[in-house]
Amino acid sequence: MILEILFSITLLYSIFVSYLCIMTMRRINQYEGFILKFQQIIEIGTQKMKNVDATGHYESDDETGFFFEQMKEIQSILDSIIETEKISKKEK
Repeated sequence: MILEILFSITLLYSIFVSYLCIMTMRRINQYEGFILKFQQIIEIGTQKMKNVDATGHYESDDETGFFFEQMKEIQSILDSIIETEKISKKEK
């Protein structure tokens, strides 16, 4: 009788922990998706800013140059955090 009660408690505990793990993984995937979208937005913004400032006049200006430098810094931080997967031709 005691063995059955312990087994039942262990089973319920395992189900509860499994449910918590699944919910945690979902939350982590949501945050990862958010960070990836944010990185893409910053990357696109940086590229468009570089296209607009092809001559480098705005980037060297004190007021707009600050914004350029901040965008580059954010991009480098995001690049260091996020691992990018490179698919070789053999895997395709």
